[in-house]
Amino acid sequence: MAQVRTFTWTNANPAVARDQDVGFIVAEATTVDTTNGGSWYWNNQMADAASLDVDSGAFATTNGFTPLAESSNYAASASAFTNASPGVITVDDTARYGFVIGDTIKVEGIAESGAGASLNRDYVIASFTATTITTDIDTTSYAVWVSGGKVSRVSNLAGDAIPIQNLAIRGITVGTTPVGANSAVMVMVCRGDESVT
Repeated sequence: MAQVRTFTWTNANPAVARDQDVGFIVAEATTVDTTNGGSWYWNNQMADAASLDVDSGAFATTNGFTPLAESSNYAASASAFTNASPGVITVDDTARYGFVIGDTIKVEGIAESGAGASLNRDYVIASFTATTITTDIDTTSYAVWVSGGKVSRVSNLAGDAIPIQNLAIRGITVGTTPVGANSAVMVMVCRGDESVT
């Protein structure tokens, strides 16, 4: 018997690509838009980012399915740090890493320039969105972010330490084509090649 997992979600509006942790290397994937109709298919004999629109027969070579097999992922990646009062960090995803208001976070590995205190330090989360973290500190006089950086949880609001956890995904990226329509309820079936006993 082969590996099989089924997932259901409701798209945001607008619908965006999503990384789905499946728990195994995906060999075949199908998504179905149960709200509006439509389905898309991919298998590992097709190129990465490809998809087949099952209903129309159209084959796309971009924005489709891409296997995802991270070896390790312990922290959110920073793509910007705005020197402001308070400072704002742009990251790849806050939900995946479980950030919560009041958490103490560690920022490290930022390349920076200029005078002032280093951005690489601990902060407390004052607020956050899907891709930004607002800190508790005025960073207007700090060094300026140039590139890189990782953001990880250190402790929660109660001061309890948060254990380091590998959040690497073994699964698939569902691109903007097979992810379905805005606000649609989606179903995805993933199959792997490895045997299950």
